[in-house]
Amino acid sequence: MPSFYAKSRFLYRIALIILLSAFIAGCKQDTTVGKSFRFPLSSEPRQLDPQVCTDTASAAVVDAIFEALTALDENGKAIPGAAKWTVSQDGLTYTFTLFDNAWSDNTPVTAHDFEFGIKRAVMPLTKSGLAYRLYNIKNAKEINEGSKDISELGVNALDNKTLKITLNKRDNKFPERTAYAPFMPCQKSFFDSTGGRYGLETEYIMSNGAFYLKKWEHGNYLLLSKHENYRNAQNILPSTVRYIIGNVDEPVSLLSEGMLDAAPVPSDQLEAARDAELKLVERQDTIRMVWLNNRIGALSNAKVRCALRDSIEWDILYSQLNEITDKPATGFVPPDSIIQDGKYRTRENSKTQKSSGRHAADTLAGGLSKAGLDKMPSLTLLCADDEYSTRLMRYIAQSWQKNLSLYFSIEQLPKSELAARVKVGNYEIALFEFTASGPNAIDALECFASNATGNFARFSSNDYDKRLATVRDKGTRADLEQLESALWSVCPSIPLSYEIRYTGIPKGNSGIIVRPFGGGAFGAIYDFFKAGKK
Repeated sequence: MPSFYAKSRFLYRIALIILLSAFIAGCKQDTTVGKSFRFPLSSEPRQLDPQVCTDTASAAVVDAIFEALTALDENGKAIPGAAKWTVSQDGLTYTFTLFDNAWSDNTPVTAHDFEFGIKRAVMPLTKSGLAYRLYNIKNAKEINEGSKDISELGVNALDNKTLKITLNKRDNKFPERTAYAPFMPCQKSFFDSTGGRYGLETEYIMSNGAFYLKKWEHGNYLLLSKHENYRNAQNILPSTVRYIIGNVDEPVSLLSEGMLDAAPVPSDQLEAARDAELKLVERQDTIRMVWLNNRIGALSNAKVRCALRDSIEWDILYSQLNEITDKPATGFVPPDSIIQDGKYRTRENSKTQKSSGRHAADTLAGGLSKAGLDKMPSLTLLCADDEYSTRLMRYIAQSWQKNLSLYFSIEQLPKSELAARVKVGNYEIALFEFTASGPNAIDALECFASNATGNFARFSSNDYDKRLATVRDKGTRADLEQLESALWSVCPSIPLSYEIRYTGIPKGNSGIIVRPFGGGAFGAIYDFFKAGKK
């Protein structure tokens, strides 16, 4: 159980906030509109700059105070955000027409602001970790790599209301890609006035979204206030939102006492959450994956990887899963992923894995021979140092010992160290969680493209890249299923289970949407624009 001191550290950060808002809340008990909300933020934002923010804390706040060219509906389809758009017949030119809107200082937002923001993200001097998201724009990659000048970027403000973007090639998903940072505006004169401090403090932030940053008390909280001159202000219900920085030790008590309005609830507190009559939102957007480092000699061969997968005693392993937190994985695309006509996962494409020990041994021998190896080298298996992860990894190791006569050592690591090693490729085999960058099924499959962000397996296949490029444009269910089947046949890594995660919301709250996939590519997990409470 968390100590009283651990809980009090978090309570300290919200006690004064509750006292300050008590009088206002008391005057509005008869309506759900105009209330204040509080959400946890696990860490301090690094900077609130849409052109460079890559940490989830920064992205959560940026998503609330800035508005991109488009937005996403509940099915992950693009809808107008700051602008509506048309596309040329050849699919290469998008013309965005801005709606009337104001910055947080009430000056007009223009197409020139969007042009400057996008160009900032591409310029090599910015060193933006988001630049790759713009590479489908004409000359963006070459400019970012220094071989072309920024004046050659396919982004041009034709006037104050019209922005033209030209692509390298047709991309039917481009409107969806413009719903996130860095497709957000930046006013050049204000940016220049900050003297290199843009996004670091309240006074160095000017935003165009439904909320603006009113106060940032570093290490404690960020206070967001409704922007009354926002173009759609009449449909924004909350008056203020506070992101409280710090880990939530006892979410059930904080939620049930009204100190938080949404928070993750660990599995061991679900019964208490139900007793407290909290609303529980379930997400299945994360895969517990047995990552195989494809750059390791033996693991570079697909037959070796398939042998490791097929030799696992799956029935026994599935019996060890905690049914509250895990369900057997049936592929590389998690259940919350969507396609145009709804959920991607169906009964037809959700078949659990089967063991084939004798066949796997023959496959292993053939794979090692092709890799020029006489035997499998001794590898280290990494996992988190909690009891559950360790037990699962031991069952996997025992399967390989029984069916393939392979003996591997297990190394337990703190979760943060495990994550760091997997992400930089400093491992051989590792049990680690994976969440795709967006809600669409193609987002999960794109993570295995050569050199893609999130390709922790370091998998590379020209054939898969070509298939992916074709499917990215078509995007039908049959195309996606064939692509996933092709990926399964070469087994870059081994999907073990789909994690089930829970978010608690007080029963008196309404309109709070919990987005899967962490909100999508650098978005926010909570959509609170229509939030109310009694």
